[in-house]
Amino acid sequence: MNNTHLISLPYVSDSSIYFEAIANDPWSCYLDSGIQDDLDENISDKSRYDIIVSHPFIKIIADEFTVSIEENNLKKITKENPFNVLEGILANFNIQETSLPFTGGALGYFSYELSQSSIKKNKDHVGMPLMMIGIYDWALIVDHQEKTACIASHLINKDTKDYLTTLTKKLKSVKPNNQLFKINSNIKSLLNFEAYDLMVNKILSFIKEGDVYQINISNKYIVSCEGNSWTGYKKLREINRAPFMAYFHFDDFDILCGSPERFIQSHSKRVETRPIKGTEPRDINPIKDKENAEKLLASEKDRAENLMIVDLLRNDLSKNCIPGSVNVKALCELKSYSNVHHLESIIEGVLKAHSTLTKLLKDCFPGGSITGTPKKRSMEIISDLEPHRRDIYCGSIGYIGFNHNMDTNIAIRTLVRKDNNIHFYSGGGIVAQSNSKNEFDEISFKASNIRKWINFFKVD
Repeated sequence: MNNTHLISLPYVSDSSIYFEAIANDPWSCYLDSGIQDDLDENISDKSRYDIIVSHPFIKIIADEFTVSIEENNLKKITKENPFNVLEGILANFNIQETSLPFTGGALGYFSYELSQSSIKKNKDHVGMPLMMIGIYDWALIVDHQEKTACIASHLINKDTKDYLTTLTKKLKSVKPNNQLFKINSNIKSLLNFEAYDLMVNKILSFIKEGDVYQINISNKYIVSCEGNSWTGYKKLREINRAPFMAYFHFDDFDILCGSPERFIQSHSKRVETRPIKGTEPRDINPIKDKENAEKLLASEKDRAENLMIVDLLRNDLSKNCIPGSVNVKALCELKSYSNVHHLESIIEGVLKAHSTLTKLLKDCFPGGSITGTPKKRSMEIISDLEPHRRDIYCGSIGYIGFNHNMDTNIAIRTLVRKDNNIHFYSGGGIVAQSNSKNEFDEISFKASNIRKWINFFKVD
C-alpha cells in the first residue's frame, strides 16, 4: 500500500495559524519546530517540519495495569506491555516509505514511568495516563526548507475523506484565537534548597560507593491558571523557541512542550539520537555570553557527564542496530538556545533487518540523558528520592509512522495543564564533582523561560 492522497496548501512560515483551526478538537496535536518567520536562520534537519493532526481513528491509553484500545466506538482492555500493544497495531499497516516525514501512524506521548514495573503510590502526580497514542489517518505537514505545505493521507479510515473536505474549508477561513489565558498564583516548589541539598548528598554517597556514576535529579513546580491553554502555548513558543516543541489537547488536560532535545529518530533504517548534557545560561551582554559558552566547552565536569550518557546510549542503540554500525558522529558540540547554551552529542546506527521502531524505542526508553548511569540503578534511586512522579517530564513525545519513519523528543521544558493547575519540572545531572548550590542554580536557569512565560501571564 503506497497511494498517498495529497492536498496542497499555501505555505506559511508560522504554521500555528493552521493548528488554530483544530486547536480545540479532540486529540489535536502539533509537533512544532519553532520556526516562525521567513527570515529564520535556524532551519536545519531537526527543525525542518511541523506536523499537525487530530481525530485519531484508534486511541491507545495505558495506565499502570492495563491498556485500553478504542476503535469504532468499541473498547478493548488488555494487560499487555503498552509498547507491544502499539507494535501489534502498527503491524496491521504496511505502507512504503514516502518523502514526507509522517503520512499517518502513531503519534502521542510516552510518560517517564511507562517502563517501570511498579510505581510508588505516595508521590505527587498530575493524574494523567502513562501513555496516550493516537493512530492518525492524516497529517498536515509544513516543510520550512522547501517552503511547502500539504495534507497527506492514505485514506485508511472510511471517514477520513469527508473529514479532510471539511478541514480544508476550515483552513481557508481560520482566524486567530484571542481567548484569554492567565496565571493567578505564585509558583509552588516541591523541593526547597535544603531538601534538594539532602537529595544531592545522598546521590554523592551512592557515587562515592561506586553504585552509580551519574544521576539526573529533578524538582517539580505548580502554579494555578485559568483560560485557554493554546493561547498560553503560542506565547511559550515565542519565549522558548526550540526544535522539538509540541502542543497536545486531550479531553481533560493539555501538554505544552518546549524541548530542545531529540531522543531517537529513524529514517530509511538509519537511527540517530542527540543527547544533551552540560548547561550554561545565555547573557544579554555578548561578551559575557561568549564567556559562558567557552566556559561550558572547557568544563571537564560537563564533558564527563556528556561522555557517560554517550556511552550509555551507544549501548542502548546496539540492542537493535547492526553490530559495528553504532558510532559517535559528534561529541560535545556547543548548541545555543534562547536562554541556555548546551553540549549536544550525536550517536548514529543502522537498524537491524528484523528489529522494529517500536522495539528500538522500548529498548532505549526512557532516555539515558535524563536518568543517569547505569540506567537501571539510577532509576531505582530516582524513584526512592524524588517526591513526585515525572509523568510526561523526561518521557517522550513523537511519532512512529506507517511509512517506517520515527522521530521522538525528550520531554524536558514541558508543562502539563490539568484542571486549573500548571505542572512543570527542571532537573540536572549529578556527578562526583557536583556542588549542590551550583546544581540548584542550574535547574533554576533551565526553567528561566518558563518563569518568564509565567510572569507574562501573571495577574497581580
